[in-house]
Amino acid sequence: MKIDVKQAADLLRENDDYLILMHASPDGDTLGCGHALCGALQRMGKRAKAVCPEEIPHRFDYLFKAIKEQEFEPKNIVCVDVADTKLLGEMKELGDKAELCIDHHLSNTDYAKRTLVRPEYAAACELVYEVIKELGVEFDKELANCIYTGTATDTGCFRFSNTTAQTHIIAAEMIGCGAEFAMINYVNFDLKTQGRIRLEQEVLKNIQYFADGHVAMVSVPLSLVESIPDIDSDDVGALSNIPRQIEGVDIGICMKEKKKGVYKASMRSSELINVAEICAEFGGGGHERAAGCSFYGGTIEDAEQNVIRACCNALAKAGIE
Repeated sequence: MKIDVKQAADLLRENDDYLILMHASPDGDTLGCGHALCGALQRMGKRAKAVCPEEIPHRFDYLFKAIKEQEFEPKNIVCVDVADTKLLGEMKELGDKAELCIDHHLSNTDYAKRTLVRPEYAAACELVYEVIKELGVEFDKELANCIYTGTATDTGCFRFSNTTAQTHIIAAEMIGCGAEFAMINYVNFDLKTQGRIRLEQEVLKNIQYFADGHVAMVSVPLSLVESIPDIDSDDVGALSNIPRQIEGVDIGICMKEKKKGVYKASMRSSELINVAEICAEFGGGGHERAAGCSFYGGTIEDAEQNVIRACCNALAKAGIE
């Protein structure tokens, strides 16, 4: 059932003992949402905890300052920035029991009993911000850091085309509430580990171009990741934006081997191509300009060929040759 911000706030106000689920391969938006909502509920005197099915990258450690560790038996499950329960990995069964989902993906599958979704919002954190406002919780520095993180990371530090005037207004308000925007921007957009630098060096040697340079792809086999010390999933995920940074490229692809026989394609595109539609062909989804999908079985080369074929078809459909 689709609900509005007031109904979501009423639901949260009337109940307690919340388990807030964030998606696997966690990014700044799902983490910002989860910690902001958890912190807001705790400030209301409720019991709440936010969990993620995968390890949270260390650069997001500052988000934990917004919440307190609480031990209790969860009674109500809330999913944030989770369009489909399959994005919850090993926690998928918990997602199937969700009372509420707060999200901004057009591809949301309405799996929760109640869904608050705004596809026109640049970040799910914008929606969580509205819910917290409706709950009457005041934003302190820690909560502001969470919301700012989601708005900044899902818009590429306000550079992507999904950025709106509302995004800037919310970010500005969070800065006014004490959000440490300089630190957040640095750790999310500038800071790189030595392992990530080495990884970038290796993948840049092997960029592949297709469709007369309109498609560029980098591949990250598991053997490469394992050959570089001190690499984590965050370093690998950061490669997704590289192919689209190349002049003339309309579709950028980062093909990652998650484990043997499991591959994930992360896509970025120009305004001419909707990569969410391409990823939907393989059971994935996301946004028009940033989306992803997974492949199971076969080799990484098989997954690459499937993606390239679909991308070339999308280019032809758009009249790009």
